[in-house]
Amino acid sequence: MSKKGLKAIDLFAGAGGLSLGLELAGIDVVGAVEYCPKAVETYKHNFPDHIETTKCEDITKWSPEEMEDLIKDKMGLTKDDIDIIAGGPPCPGFSNIGRSKIISLLRDGGLKRWSWGDEKAEKLRHTFIQDPRNKLFLEFVKYVEHFEPRWFIMENVPGMLTSKIEAQGSVLKIVDVVTKAFKDIGYECEVDPLWANDYGVPQTRQRVIFLGWKDEKDKITHPARTIKKDITSVQAIDDLPFMGQDGGEFATYGGSMSETPNRYQKGMRYEVYKKAKRPDPRTGEIPTGKESLSCHFGRNVNPRDRAIFPKLTANEGEKRVTYDMIDPATLTFQDGWRWNKSKKLVWNGKHGKDKKTYKWYNRETFKDKMRRISPHKPSPTLVAHMAVDTYMYIHPTDDRTITPREAARIQSFPDSFDFSVVSFTSQYRQIGNAVPPLMAKAIAEEITKIA
Repeated sequence: MSKKGLKAIDLFAGAGGLSLGLELAGIDVVGAVEYCPKAVETYKHNFPDHIETTKCEDITKWSPEEMEDLIKDKMGLTKDDIDIIAGGPPCPGFSNIGRSKIISLLRDGGLKRWSWGDEKAEKLRHTFIQDPRNKLFLEFVKYVEHFEPRWFIMENVPGMLTSKIEAQGSVLKIVDVVTKAFKDIGYECEVDPLWANDYGVPQTRQRVIFLGWKDEKDKITHPARTIKKDITSVQAIDDLPFMGQDGGEFATYGGSMSETPNRYQKGMRYEVYKKAKRPDPRTGEIPTGKESLSCHFGRNVNPRDRAIFPKLTANEGEKRVTYDMIDPATLTFQDGWRWNKSKKLVWNGKHGKDKKTYKWYNRETFKDKMRRISPHKPSPTLVAHMAVDTYMYIHPTDDRTITPREAARIQSFPDSFDFSVVSFTSQYRQIGNAVPPLMAKAIAEEITKIA
């Protein structure tokens, strides 16, 4: 619980990256809404104190009034107790708005009362939604309007900054539509793109953050950079156990490339949770660094990729080598595997039931199909597509793809944040979809400074 008693509700909560950041800043998250059952499973496992107020629901069917009734029944709270509404409405359409004509889904009158004083702008406002998921933004506004919190935090993709609505020769910026929606329910709003690596996250992930306040005395600004030097991908993960190309799972920290954890690694092992007095959900105890390691499970590297991965380079001062630069005819394959030029396959030279092949992706179409993470820089942005394809994230020094635990480290999830209650692929998806907790913590601390 926050020393100042600040309480928040997290919408579109996912596995809980934003919630964790809020709690690490001393804010008590008392309720959450998330549509994906697997994400809710992870969330409830890691936030056991408010399992009863974490709803697996379509937010369009779970009203703010119902959430208010729930927190009152389970926690004895009223809507006046809620200081912050936070969340990141799904945003696929925002990145494409303006590239095509937009079909209005607002004929139900959901935005009728939002006046613009300009006929053209009013028409554009009604063309705001192309992808149905963009309508979820309106649900966020509904929660803010109902609970009347002192602040709101809304996260979205950077493409929103340049997205526009175009109709009949007129143009309206999406950001203007969003900020106007909040203004019409009594909230001022500041919008800025933030880079996760500025806040100790070993990843160059950019997100647009909307910060809103109701009263002028509660005005907040986006956090300034909190670290002097970026944390690199190697600094984030090289204390984790060595993983060979055969895959498998490791449950202890032994056998790592770096036997002496650096400051970031110590934080991820136990110090972040210890400082926040947050227990590991698996043990119920504050971490000490001696806990078992979860989700460090590697994928087996197939014979084709065992020849490709060593050729992929991204070292400082060297020319970067990507997949499209590699000629399969020049590679040496192990154990009888060979390149079949006519069929564009790597095969084991056998026939019948013993025949095995791996296709070679078109080097023109899939130029960046396989990419090594640069060891001397933060990782590029992790995405949910890791669930089915981790080729964009070849380990910075090993010839394999990264594990879910390594991905979690790169997202700044401490090792005690446990994803093991869901499948291997779901772990990757949830990690890639998350708000980096250390970035969320830096944002939340701008609120705790003035609360």
